[in-house]
Amino acid sequence: MEENKRNNKKKKRNRRLLFLAMGIFLFVYGWFWKVYYDVNGTGNNIFNHVNINDKRDGQLASISASEPISFALLGVDNGVVDRADEPGRTDAIIVGTVNPKTKKTTLISIPRDSYALMEGYETSWGDPYYDKLTHAYAFGEAEMAIDSIQELLNIPIDYYVEVNMQGLMDVVDAIGGIQITSPLTFDYQGNYFVEGKKQKLDGKEALAFSRMRKTDPEGDFGRQKRQKMVVEAIINKLLSFSTLTRYQSVLKTMQDNVKTNIPFRDMGNIVAGYRNALDNIQQDSLYGEELWLDEVYYLYIDPYDRLEVSNHLREELELDTVELADLNLSDTDYYYLDDPYYYTDDTYEESYYEESYDETLYQEPEVYDEEESDF
Repeated sequence: MEENKRNNKKKKRNRRLLFLAMGIFLFVYGWFWKVYYDVNGTGNNIFNHVNINDKRDGQLASISASEPISFALLGVDNGVVDRADEPGRTDAIIVGTVNPKTKKTTLISIPRDSYALMEGYETSWGDPYYDKLTHAYAFGEAEMAIDSIQELLNIPIDYYVEVNMQGLMDVVDAIGGIQITSPLTFDYQGNYFVEGKKQKLDGKEALAFSRMRKTDPEGDFGRQKRQKMVVEAIINKLLSFSTLTRYQSVLKTMQDNVKTNIPFRDMGNIVAGYRNALDNIQQDSLYGEELWLDEVYYLYIDPYDRLEVSNHLREELELDTVELADLNLSDTDYYYLDDPYYYTDDTYEESYYEESYDETLYQEPEVYDEEESDF
């Protein structure tokens, strides 16, 4: 009798444990399905197909754990300058490669004022048109911006992510802030940063950290470095387990401020298959010198510097390297290269002094005045 009672109690305990385990399983299973449903909805909402020039001869890199991929990060100024009814400009342009074999991610910042071909845009007489790279987005949004980057560096851009720069504040706040060690001491709009001091930044502070230009000894190049620091910190925080508890606010923020051509089905593959490479980020920038054409300022990047960066990225993508002749060179490039076979003064004058030039179309808006704004 006593033995039967003990057996019955044991069976009851086992049933309770079984029901408890089933309850936990159903809760976790339901929670994961809820997360999947929410993430899937956000992924579909931020997806934006773009028709860009094919630089891989039809062999677009697929998201897998074995193939290197390339991407462009575009920080667009739509929200910053309150121009909701017209396309903005790209204030941050970062090209990246992710190679799972070398377990390395390479980020290259491209100055927004870089003198570049506007791929898909022509002069009034049908010749190729050159302008600041930042204007490509204003002329043709993400598609022209990506195509122009591809032409500048002669590399394929497989995927892109576009972020509203004003939305950067919301993104940082949604993930609970980021940790940054400032490379210099400065004060910007009431936000104070100390060289060598690790600080936790909220969205407003992160935006201020990435915007300041005038008091940085490196000017726009220093700002690019700080922008990359913010991007890297956001990526690391997004990949951390702690972000799971904030996933709904993160998704809401992304839905309001992000566009990408990465299909939802591939987003998980990136996190899983490229995690080791994303943990190892190497950064660099394109540098240039002042160039004035028709009283308009540009940043001119030497063709050999472009070639060096191009081949570095192509090697990371496991593509054949190229030569200088494979780059899209302008008359200005041939002038600086002092190449008598491709350049004459007459050609230069004809190409860059257009009588119908409309200064109001291409000049920076008032908020971008070099003396008035840090953007």
